[in-house]
Amino acid sequence: MNEKLNEYLEKYFIQILEINEFKVISSDLYKLGESNIYSNNHLKFKLINDRGIIETSISSIFSDLYFDFELLYSYYLIKTKAGNDKPKFGDKIINRRLSLEDISLFFEKEYNLLKNIFEKDNYLNNEKELLNIFNNLKL
Repeated sequence: MNEKLNEYLEKYFIQILEINEFKVISSDLYKLGESNIYSNNHLKFKLINDRGIIETSISSIFSDLYFDFELLYSYYLIKTKAGNDKPKFGDKIINRRLSLEDISLFFEKEYNLLKNIFEKDNYLNNEKELLNIFNNLKL
């Protein structure tokens, strides 16, 4: 399983992790999977292989609460849409799962936004907003 996780890490995430000086802070093997946590001075990034399903999430360095990239992408869409373009009642914000390629592109392009969301002065309020979105999503 370690080989598969390393393959996805190399293919999709190693460049952004290296550019932004992420280091491995935790690596755990368990019976049916593996997880690696990377951190820099701003964010923590978790890459998990759970029985062959690859999951990605991100957190503030000041918190242990991780958020998956689909939720962060929803948050991004809500924050960047103009008044008339906001989703109407019953609309889905996300109508498909993000691929690892989509996640890596979002992570790379919106790194500064993600960093800002989870900054020391912002992360508590933004975590509340993210949890509210998560609780109200109709996927």
